[in-house]
Amino acid sequence: MLVSTCGIVLSQTDYSETSLIVKVFTELYGLQSYIVKGVRRKGSKIKRNLFGPLSVVDLVAYNKENSGLHLVKDVVCHKQYPNIASDIRKSSVLMFMNELLYRSIPSEMPDPRMFRFIMRSIEKLEDQEVKIAWFPIQFSLDLVDQLGFQINNDYSEFNKVFDLQEGSFTAIQPLHPYFLNPPLSGALSHMLDEREESFPDIDHTGRTLLLSRILDYFRLHLSSFGEMRSQQILSIVLQA
Repeated sequence: MLVSTCGIVLSQTDYSETSLIVKVFTELYGLQSYIVKGVRRKGSKIKRNLFGPLSVVDLVAYNKENSGLHLVKDVVCHKQYPNIASDIRKSSVLMFMNELLYRSIPSEMPDPRMFRFIMRSIEKLEDQEVKIAWFPIQFSLDLVDQLGFQINNDYSEFNKVFDLQEGSFTAIQPLHPYFLNPPLSGALSHMLDEREESFPDIDHTGRTLLLSRILDYFRLHLSSFGEMRSQQILSIVLQA
């Protein structure tokens, strides 16, 4: 069956001598795998650069029922994001977003709400003028909400320790190692309350540690999450 849909590219892998296999989170069909034949051949009508991290494309494909791999007939750029492409800080954040989504989106089922969330997030990054350093933390917390394991923000003068296993704040330090100390717990609560309105008073080191612990939260709730590769590069780029 020949179908058309908008999609967000999550990964690409070389296949045979001239082709690619790409994973695309599509608006109509959820997460799908496609083979793009001949794209690595000189003079190909379809260009490989269409399949960069979180590229938004319109594709026409032969969707084969009960198959895990479909064949792309044609693909064009849906929209370009010049500010992200020309700004190393933004492009590094985009790489982080791409990897986090790739490791988090769980199934092939259509999810229009998730699709709209990703599109809005890319647009927001494109238009963001200041506070780029906070964007990865904002995006990660927003994605937690989208995935359905929200953090219970019951922080108070008594509950000052965030328990990553329970997803809530507590008055007593847990016996396991998955928790945030009071200063970072306060920063997390502030982010949950304010998001884009204001930011906690913590430096680059504090932001890096907070993001690392939020990623631990993902690992605790997604068994196949694994280790993030882009986080270290992101930390270096956002250090200034």
